[in-house]
Amino acid sequence: MLTVEEQGELLHAKHALAPNSLGYCGPDENGRILEHLHDSLVDDALDSILRRFEAAYPFVRMIAKATGRSPFDREVTEAYWIGNPLLDGVPTSEFYEFTYRDLFPSRKGAGKGDGAHRREMRALFKGLGSMARPHHTFYVLGMQARSSVKSGSEAKLLELMDSCRISWGRVVEVKRSGLVVERPRLAMDQARLSLAPPERREVHYDPLIPSFADVRGGDWVSIHWNFASEKLSSRQLANLRRYTALDIGAANGLASAKGR
Repeated sequence: MLTVEEQGELLHAKHALAPNSLGYCGPDENGRILEHLHDSLVDDALDSILRRFEAAYPFVRMIAKATGRSPFDREVTEAYWIGNPLLDGVPTSEFYEFTYRDLFPSRKGAGKGDGAHRREMRALFKGLGSMARPHHTFYVLGMQARSSVKSGSEAKLLELMDSCRISWGRVVEVKRSGLVVERPRLAMDQARLSLAPPERREVHYDPLIPSFADVRGGDWVSIHWNFASEKLSSRQLANLRRYTALDIGAANGLASAKGR
């Protein structure tokens, strides 16, 4: 039986696989990651690969440190990718310091401007309150909300955010290498984000990953970059919905603060 750390590494690898395959994050090791997922194999090689994901690993390390766990504890990686109450155990002050250093660092170290940047980040965190959580979708939506994107690129930005966030879908049809799912998409109106009603789309999946060997209609799956990453329990689905709603509220707050 797998330990909680081994389960956590596999869950982490499942959600990191798609962006790695596309060349967006981590070392060029998607083939080796997939081999480990097919065999449910956790070893030093997989551990080394996952620690080299420059965006995801600092988050799980920070969550682990704040909650007294190991970075690849299953609840830690689940908190980051899907969401669970462990996120609520991360002190806002620690998340603020992490965000100041690593999430929005563009103005850090700019002499006198560094003090202004710190005051800005402190004010943003005070305004966001409990909506600011170290969740993958907060990172995705928050980074984009603070970016300088021309209005003509809004549709492309929205597509990017919708693909990169961890979303959920209900399986309605199983194909050889694809799942037809009903999935709520990200929408934007007057620079405010929301979720639109579910619509059908086909996403990729790998039936050789053990958790998908018996996937069927009615199952719920997490989706990352148009790839079904994991089957979701009812608890995980509820958590993903809850923290995504918080993330959207936080991103809207960040966008409003930027506009002022």
